[in-house]
Amino acid sequence: TLSALREARKRGARTLAVTNVVGSSAARECDHALYIRAGPEIGVAATKTFASQLVALNLLALGTAGGSDGREVIAALRNLPGDVQAVLDDSRAEAVAEEYVDAEGYFFIGRRHQYPVALEGALKMKEITYKHAEGFAAGELKHGTLALVTENTPVSAVVTGDDEAATKTVGNVKEVEARDAPVVAVTDGQSDVERYADHVLEIPETHPRAAAVLANVQLQLAAYHVADKLGRSIDKPRNLAKSVTVE
Repeated sequence: TLSALREARKRGARTLAVTNVVGSSAARECDHALYIRAGPEIGVAATKTFASQLVALNLLALGTAGGSDGREVIAALRNLPGDVQAVLDDSRAEAVAEEYVDAEGYFFIGRRHQYPVALEGALKMKEITYKHAEGFAAGELKHGTLALVTENTPVSAVVTGDDEAATKTVGNVKEVEARDAPVVAVTDGQSDVERYADHVLEIPETHPRAAAVLANVQLQLAAYHVADKLGRSIDKPRNLAKSVTVE
């Protein structure tokens, strides 16, 4: 990251660091810094810093480009502490982990705002469970990935809202279900994805940009419980370091 930053500056680009640590290397070398102020992240696998980066980047996007739904986004972001607590209080992630702790692998799919959440869900699963996990854009499911889907590879689908993207992702879920793969739906209940899911991880209904944060919490909880049941070192996974110092 620092090498790319230095190359960008060499070519005359203005730079901005989105970072949690005041005075970090990135902050010192950038023209500007946006601090997410999430507090110390003890675990090697980032959790709250990822969620805080989502919030910070949403605010940056609003401040830069505006948008007709700016007030709704701000209101949804302000409600996140209570919504996250509701997810933590009522999550069924442990039951999902119990069901699929011995799975051969895990797949995660999502569209638009939920695609990065699928990637993050897969990353957390592989980092702390040491099991194969991959995230995909839901529309890419048929480009090879579907050949890997079996009854021993649960697919977590992040589906929020009731727009065209949600409808298409539900269509992908139907294809997975038809091939006997277990389906875990992370949803706010606005679509009918629950009809095709073996398990449901619910999140409160909110603005799509805030929904990504809540869906992320459910997937992080699922990874945590799988790792816990496998007896993994959750805060200090093997072979991983908090700071990567080699290219």
